[in-house]
Order: sequence, then structure tokens, then C-alpha cells
Amino acid sequence: MPIRIATNLSSINAQRHLGISNASFSQSLERISSGLRINQSADDVAGLSVSQGMRGEIRGIVEGVRNAEAGTNLVQQAEGALNEINAILLRMRDLAVTSSNATINDGNRGGIEAEFNQLSSEIDRIVLSTAYNGENLLTGFGNTVSKDVEVSTVFDGFSGVKNVDLSGAVPGTYIFSDDDNDDNQISLSVTHSDGTVQSQTIDIGSMLDRHGGQNMVATGTTLVANFDRLGVSVTLMGEGIDSGGMYTTSVKNAVPGGTLIIEDIVVDFEPNTSLDKIAGDLNNILQDLNPPGSAVFLPDIGEVRIDTGGREVNESPIGFLGLSNLNKYIDGSLDGKKILVGEGKGGVLQVGTSGDSNDRISFSIGDLRSSGSLLNLGGLSVANIQSARFTIARVDQAIYNVARQRGDLGAVQNRLQYTSSNLGSAIENITAAESVIRDADIAQEVSELTRSQILTQAAQSMVAQANSLPRTALELLR
Repeated sequence: MPIRIATNLSSINAQRHLGISNASFSQSLERISSGLRINQSADDVAGLSVSQGMRGEIRGIVEGVRNAEAGTNLVQQAEGALNEINAILLRMRDLAVTSSNATINDGNRGGIEAEFNQLSSEIDRIVLSTAYNGENLLTGFGNTVSKDVEVSTVFDGFSGVKNVDLSGAVPGTYIFSDDDNDDNQISLSVTHSDGTVQSQTIDIGSMLDRHGGQNMVATGTTLVANFDRLGVSVTLMGEGIDSGGMYTTSVKNAVPGGTLIIEDIVVDFEPNTSLDKIAGDLNNILQDLNPPGSAVFLPDIGEVRIDTGGREVNESPIGFLGLSNLNKYIDGSLDGKKILVGEGKGGVLQVGTSGDSNDRISFSIGDLRSSGSLLNLGGLSVANIQSARFTIARVDQAIYNVARQRGDLGAVQNRLQYTSSNLGSAIENITAAESVIRDADIAQEVSELTRSQILTQAAQSMVAQANSLPRTALELLR
């Protein structure tokens, strides 16, 4: 081996290895002190990119859990209010049942009517005061129609349509149709954004001529067709719906006596017979016929409304009996008409990290006001036996609709609980995966640190030895 003094290759080699050992020692020291395998991008470029993406996903999922918990609180608040509304409806039904009993006199019914109206007002108060973070929950929340929903209605040719109430309707295209073979029916179908179709058909004749009908309300010359399953109601007047040959008559004021002839039925009245008594006598007779009819006394307007079940009526010569305009409806004016309801702004919970629909949970709460499509309590009365019996059926339907809405909210709440559990599991699993990429293996790093320390000390010793090699040349010069 040659001896050189100008260039000490052994020292250079030892210094290079010393630098490598020092770098390894410093890296192990940094990883142990920070607990991370990746402290800068140079440590692992690909690993850092994957780790940062996972950290962003974890933070998004954590926010999704918070959103799900907030959504659960919102649903619980709405469901609690619905529980109270349900209790009120049960009390209103009790009042209607009590008022429909013959042992109750008009004075008693006056008190019952007062409580009934107060309870209806209390429902509206609860609905209007139930809010979460300033957003009202029970007047049409989420995808149901509210002040934030875009509604486009094609009213051209809607003759006889006074109003279309969309409170409770969800986004979609609503189309009215008329069965050519049955003038008594109106159908409404909605096509949702996912392609599913819902429909509901109302039989006008059967709803109008029975005081127990649940979906039709007749007041004066207007009718309300309530498509409660779809959240839409239509108020018709004049030439709106064909009542299917149903003859409706009215008797105004107390009469001095007379005879009412309904086809082969003859009903005689004593002088000064009250309208309430006339309604009762007529109702007893008409209910026994096939098909049955009905008679209802309306004290607010001093009139008896008589549905003759399709039988012709001979007008009284003394003029106290007259035909009502309720037999002048034509349902064809609605055939083919469309109502387009856009998306609402509320009722969407972001429970994932992306803008994809799979990371959102949507739900709706219908309009729970007493006059809304779900309760449909407008115009109800328990002031007399017939109206009280009619009210029972309507309140029963309202109780069913509230129970159905509570069931929907309960399903959403259960779904949110499962969502929170799943998100918690996702956080755990993604965190574990990110830890494998970014966290330091302390046992391995301590071993590497010890190795680097030994190599550093050895390299230092070898540098010292290599630096002493040129001195051997001096021995040759002596």
C-alpha cells in the first residue's frame, strides 16, 4: 500500500461515514423527540401527501359527527313538540266524542266548543314557537314547502280553482289527472328527483255526501280536496268538481211548518220547528236510505245543509227550501295540470367529507299548523251533534298524520345514531391508517439511534486514526 501525504483518502472515507452516522443519529433523535416518522416532506414525499389527505378526511368526519349530533337534537326538539300536539289532538277528539252525545245540551256544547277552539289555537302557538337556531321546524321544514322553497305553478286553465296549498309538499313534479270513467275522482301524482312516483286519489262523491269524509271539506260554495299523503290541498269553487249527481239543499230560518219532498220521501214539519230539530229528523231518515244521505245544521249561518244522496228534491212552495250551488262542480279543469316544486334549503345534514349526496341525510317536516295539510283542522266545530261527528273523523286523520310524521322523525333519529356510530368507527380506522404512515416506531428508532451512536463514535475514532497515517512518512525521512 503506498504512503501519501498530499491526499489522505482514509481520512476522507472515515469522515464520509462519520457524516452518514451523524445524519442518521440526528434523524432518529428528531423522530423520537417528535414521535413522528415524517417531520418534513423530505422524509417521505408520498407518505406525507397520503397522510395529509387522511388528516383532512378525519377532520371532516369529526365535523360530520358533530353535525349528526346537532341533527339529532333538532329532530328531538321537533318530535317533542309533536308529542304535545298529539296530546292536544287526543283531547280535541275527546271533546268531539262528548259533544256528539245526545245527553249534552247546547249550553254544554258552547263550553266544549270554546275549549276546542282554544286547543286549536294552542297547536298553532306550539308550531310557530318550535325553532332550532332561529329556524322554525313545524311550518314546513326541509324539502317541504316553506318560505325558502321555489314553487312554479301552471295556473292557465285552472278554472274553478281558488287556491292550491303546497304546505308539506316535497320537491317534484305534481300532475293532476281525471278518470274519464268516473267524474267523482281526482288523482294527484308526484315524480320525485330519484324517479319514484307517489299518487293519491280522492273520490269527490263519497267524500262530499258523508259527514264522516276525511279528505273533503265543503263550506258554502267551496270545496277543499286534501291530498294529505302528498302534502297538497286544492280549494275549488264554482265549476271545480263534479259532485256526481249529488243534490244538496239548504233550509234557512225556522219555518212555520211545511212539507219537504225528496223523491218518494215526505217529511212534515210542525210550526216553528227549529233548524236543529229539522236537521236531526232529516238525518235520521236519510241515514237509513241506500245510499244514505245526511243533514247538518250550521248555526253560524243559520242554515241546514242537506245531502240527499243523489235524490231529486222538490222545492217548497213557501220558499224556505232552495237548491245549493254545491252540485255545480266539474273536476276536468284540473286534468293534466302540473305543479313544479323546487328543492328547499333546510332539512339536509352534512355527515360526510364531500359534497356527494351519499354524504348527506335529507328529511322533511310538514306544515303542522291547524290549517295545514297534515292536520287539516280548519272549519271544524263541535257546536252540534252532526258537526261533532264529522270532527271525530277529521281529528282521527290528523292524529294519524302526526303519528306518521313522528315515525318519520324517529326513523331519522335512529339513522343519525347509526351514522354517528359508523363515523366514529371510520375516524378510528382512518386514524390508525394515518398513524402507520406518519408516526414513528419508537422501538425501531431507539434501536437506530443506538446503532447511529455506535457508528458515530467508531467513525470519530477512525477519523483520528486516519489523520495519523501521514505521520508514518516522517519515520522514513529520519
